[in-house]
Amino acid sequence: MRKTPAQRLRRERITAVVHSVFACIGAVFVTLLAFSAIATVIDLSDGAFTIMSSIALCAGCFGASFTAAKRRRKDGLKTGLMCGAIIFGVTLLGGIIFVRSFSAGGFFTKLLIILICSSLGGIIGVNSPQRFR
Repeated sequence: MRKTPAQRLRRERITAVVHSVFACIGAVFVTLLAFSAIATVIDLSDGAFTIMSSIALCAGCFGASFTAAKRRRKDGLKTGLMCGAIIFGVTLLGGIIFVRSFSAGGFFTKLLIILICSSLGGIIGVNSPQRFR
């Protein structure tokens, strides 16, 4: 049975979301793995761990929006900002549930970091050459 255009569009959106989630998780995992290897060799301060976790968050945001924008092939900034908003919401909800604290400085810093990295990933993802389909 053939699929209607609406069904194909829905399937493309779902696969783009699934691929971008896996790209985000993979990028965060790889960067945290590298940072943990560095931390076992070198004695680091608490500030260094904060910076490393922010870099891992940036890599995950960039990877998710890059993948989503590359699959969609249009509206890179909008796609990146939507990915960033979703990641920020999940991060905020996870922080409220597990840490049970809220600081205004951390809130706006994470928001700024996530939106910048996600929008850059979306823009670069749309403008990157398409190799495979």
